[in-house]
Amino acid sequence: MEADADARAYEALSKHPRLAVLATLTRALMKTAAETRKGDGEPPTGRVTDLATELGVTHDEATTPFGNALDVLSRGPEDDAERALACALAAHAVANEPPKDRDEEDRLSGDLLWLATHTPLDATGLLDRALGEAATSLWDAVADRIRRADQAPAKAGVGRGERLLGAVALAASTSRGALRQAATLAGEVRDRKLARVLAQRGGDAGSDAVEPVPGELVPAPRGPLATGLLAVTGLLVLLPTVRLVGRVALGYRRPAVVSIADEGGVRVKSRTELLGRTLRDRDVLVPRAALQRATRDVRYPSLAMYTGLLALAVGSYLGVAAFVDGVRAASPSLLATGLAIVALGLGLDFVLGSLVPGLRGRCRVLFVSRDGVRLCVGGVEAKRADALLARLARS
Repeated sequence: MEADADARAYEALSKHPRLAVLATLTRALMKTAAETRKGDGEPPTGRVTDLATELGVTHDEATTPFGNALDVLSRGPEDDAERALACALAAHAVANEPPKDRDEEDRLSGDLLWLATHTPLDATGLLDRALGEAATSLWDAVADRIRRADQAPAKAGVGRGERLLGAVALAASTSRGALRQAATLAGEVRDRKLARVLAQRGGDAGSDAVEPVPGELVPAPRGPLATGLLAVTGLLVLLPTVRLVGRVALGYRRPAVVSIADEGGVRVKSRTELLGRTLRDRDVLVPRAALQRATRDVRYPSLAMYTGLLALAVGSYLGVAAFVDGVRAASPSLLATGLAIVALGLGLDFVLGSLVPGLRGRCRVLFVSRDGVRLCVGGVEAKRADALLARLARS
């Protein structure tokens, strides 16, 4: 496999007596290519020769088990072994000169994605080896760059190929930070292929770890009394209609991601979108000690309640209709119309809130804190919801 070959090349290069010089030379070439954004032209043969002479490394000293480093840098790799060596050289160049602050991480993340897409110097698959725990911050910068590019492709200056390659690297990383970022982005990005790549988990962050669960913030489930009152007032017809119009016509959405917080408890990150723009970001942490209840819907939540209320409304409507036919009065017909609206509202609420999600294998996850705050995330895959709740129960 390519990843194994890259790792072997990285380890072999780690033992090379002139590693520091080769890493410095490679870093200089990477900076030049990234700054000029010229990676598809002729290999920089003259530049490599000049740098090698300046740094005092000969051609013979650049020999490795995977090929000669100066040859690979000057003319490009010619086989799989040399391709692995190019990736290893790039990774050691990053390790030799790691980013010092957030600005450098952001700049390096953009350079690495461009280099990996347009040149053989692809360090993305070896960042965990090169930086260790420090790779987490760089993965955050990579994820943030992908996020910005997905939201505003024209302004970000990051092509789709670079975004896809960054997504592959995030999903394949063994870093827990990268894994969390991949799962979070999978629920945020609009590009379907990008989301599919991010959802593919390439590494395992631990047998007890659970990926963050994407969904969408929705109103918390109502009880029979509240549902009945909304149905009688007609709001049960109006509210879902308004939400549907807002979603279709105005692009109103509230995507959210639920995860187990490192310090324990539940973290819900969400944002409010309107017309493709983010209006608000929220990050709510409910500590384990403050969490009173965490549950998810069964496949068809409140089925018995809706059946009973709907039967009552329909039965009342039929009874009033028969009464109207008998007495021919005006006011009972208005009552019958009201009961028809009640029945319509109950049916619409049941279909949108229970039947459709159940048929899609989706559910709502409800978190209730001890101070009464209720967070409800809908559109969650039932299996992922079960895994998250099981992990939460063990924390």
